[in-house]
Amino acid sequence: MKTVFESETGLLHDMGPSHLEAPIRLSLIKTAIKESGLKPKFKSASPASLEDIYHVHSKSLVEELRESSLHERTEFTPDTIANRHTWKAAIHAVGGSIQAANEAYRKKHTVFAMVRPPGHHATVNAIMGFCFLNNIAIAAETLIRSEDLRKVAILDIDNHHGNGTQDIFYHRPDVLYASLHASPRFAYPGTGWIEQVGEGEGIGKTVNIPLPYQIDDSSYLTVLNQLVIPIIEEYDPDALLISLGLDGLKDDPYGALGLSTEGFRNIGRSVAKLGKKVKNRIAVFLEGGYKYNEIGEATVHFFEGLKEGSPPAFEEDIQSPYLDQVLRKSRAIFRNYWTSI
Repeated sequence: MKTVFESETGLLHDMGPSHLEAPIRLSLIKTAIKESGLKPKFKSASPASLEDIYHVHSKSLVEELRESSLHERTEFTPDTIANRHTWKAAIHAVGGSIQAANEAYRKKHTVFAMVRPPGHHATVNAIMGFCFLNNIAIAAETLIRSEDLRKVAILDIDNHHGNGTQDIFYHRPDVLYASLHASPRFAYPGTGWIEQVGEGEGIGKTVNIPLPYQIDDSSYLTVLNQLVIPIIEEYDPDALLISLGLDGLKDDPYGALGLSTEGFRNIGRSVAKLGKKVKNRIAVFLEGGYKYNEIGEATVHFFEGLKEGSPPAFEEDIQSPYLDQVLRKSRAIFRNYWTSI
């Protein structure tokens, strides 16, 4: 990780004293990075232009969000609340995300958009799931347009399925969306079934892996390395964008998976395999993560694993009946579109 884009406005967006998607998340992650051996350069995010945002979101959504800056509190959903600073925080989060994607592509190194609010639940027309504007989707769309790219891959490792990112690119062949997430049987937002594979020109370009409750490092990494990494390699993207959700940590108050901080190091090592494929053009975007005492460590471990580039250290889980079912069902569906699995 060479660069971290951040924004002071991200510390001003606040959804209430009991809400865990809070400014302290940024402070904890930044402190952990600064105390690590990663030593990236921190840069200030610039606000995104309305033109960039309109490539993804409707004008009605943008105007509704902008109007919230006139009020102390605007409740879009019961758990997605704006204060008068949220509009500025959101456009700086998008701006920093665009800058991260552009720098990663042009300079061929890893960049982290350490911004909030997060974005992957925001759809074209809807604010939801703590997300107001879809940072990674706007960054991907802007990168494709500005650099005239053929293909971009998005890997989403948040505990929750990125329904917004999926919906935005569901009909398109130039963006592969791959997500590992807690099963929609019991996890918000109730989307991300294996059978959701895209439509029209985008068929086969959506890859959803719903995971069992409290899945551990070994099982998670088995699925990531046997299914998802080979598909992204076969897709052969020009750049890789990652939704880094840290709410997959075991006992995250909003999560349902069972990963350790060391598991995130191995996720980074697994993703590093794709580095040569994309000529090190990897941009990472902060999404969820609410286990305050571990999110900084997990973030550092992820980037350390990505930097190390060594093979992930884990034993493949071939004993779990549920995991075997996920692997068999996924292969049966995805082999209609991919030969590598």
